[in-house]
Amino acid sequence: MKKQLRGLFCAAALAAVMALPARAAEQTHRAYLCGYPDGSIQPGAPVTRAQLACALVRLAEEPLPEPERVTFFDVPGDHWACAQIGKLTGLGLLPFGDGGWFLPSAAVSWRELCGVLDTLADSETGREIFPALTGAWEEKTVFEAGQGSAAGSAAVSRAELARAMNSLLSRSPDREDAQLRAAAWYWDNQDETAWYYADLIEAAVDHTCRVPVAAEQWTGIG
Repeated sequence: MKKQLRGLFCAAALAAVMALPARAAEQTHRAYLCGYPDGSIQPGAPVTRAQLACALVRLAEEPLPEPERVTFFDVPGDHWACAQIGKLTGLGLLPFGDGGWFLPSAAVSWRELCGVLDTLADSETGREIFPALTGAWEEKTVFEAGQGSAAGSAAVSRAELARAMNSLLSRSPDREDAQLRAAAWYWDNQDETAWYYADLIEAAVDHTCRVPVAAEQWTGIG
C-alpha cells in the first residue's frame, strides 16, 4: 500500500512539474544609448549622426571586420565618436558623408533612420553583424515610436530612438519591474508615467533579463 501511495505521489509531483511553464532563458541586453556628463539622458533631444553611429556599434552582435579607412573634414581623430563613425562608414553601413563632410552633430530624421536600416539590411556585412535588427526590419516590423512621422523629415528624438530600437529588437521593458526602476539613474527620466520612461532605461543600462510572454523581467544590472 505504501509503495502504491509513493508511486501515486511521485506521478502527481512529476505531472505538476511538467505542467509548469518553461523557465525563460536569461538574456543579456547591452546598453546602446549613453547619458550626458550632467547626469541627464535628454529624452526630447534629437538623435545626432554621431550618437546613432555609437548606438549601432554597441548593438553589433558580431565583431566588426576591419573597415576601409575613411576620413571626414569634420570628424578629427580626437572626436568622441571618431572610431565608431570610421568603422561603420568604412564598411559602407552608414549612408552619410558625401563630399567629405559627415556632419556628426546633425539631427537624424525618420527618413534617414529608415535609410540606415535599409542599408544594413541590404548589406551582407550588415546582416551578419546585426542579424536581429536587420531581420526585424526586413520583416517590416512596425515602428511604434513616432506619431505618423516615420516616413518624414521630422527629427528622431532620443526617446523615440529607444522606443523604435526596443520594438525592433523585441525588448519589452516593464515599468513596474523593481530592478528596472532601481536603474532610473538620470534626473530627467524620473517620471514613471512618461511613455518613454522604461524604454530609456532599457536602452541606457546593461542588464540581464528573462523574457516571458508579456514583458521582460530584469535579473541583474551591469
